[in-house]
Amino acid sequence: MSQKATIWTRIATVHPIGLIPKAPGTFGSMVGVALVAMVEGLATPDSFKWALVALLWPLSHLAIHKTEKLWLTHDDKRIVIDEVLGQAIALLPAEPRMLDYLLAFLLFRFFDIVKPGPIGYIDRKGPGAFGTLYDDVVAGLAAAVLVYLIQQFI
Repeated sequence: MSQKATIWTRIATVHPIGLIPKAPGTFGSMVGVALVAMVEGLATPDSFKWALVALLWPLSHLAIHKTEKLWLTHDDKRIVIDEVLGQAIALLPAEPRMLDYLLAFLLFRFFDIVKPGPIGYIDRKGPGAFGTLYDDVVAGLAAAVLVYLIQQFI
């Protein structure tokens, strides 16, 4: 890392994932998929996926806030904990099936990259850690809704 590394910067960058030079956000999303898959692999109830999101959410916000303050930056591409959280949210309605995981991954990446409507607004206008994190939260929610709706027809 070119800037000072702390526990917060390591969490924010999901060290070393955020340091990957090409597509760090996509790799951060893959970490989100892996975390949810691990939780589901423990044969736990769906409430554990919700608990994972509930733990990641404030941790992500705090890590982003502290990292942006330390680095004097906003929405640095190395910060990928927001993609981890957004992807975990997108997977909330997913069944532990490859098709559901792939669908949630692709939909989240689409919303995260294209940033339609309120996602783009939050990304452009949201201050500090709020703007960095919540565009991914809303992208995850949009993907989750579509995953749920598509599951109803498959």
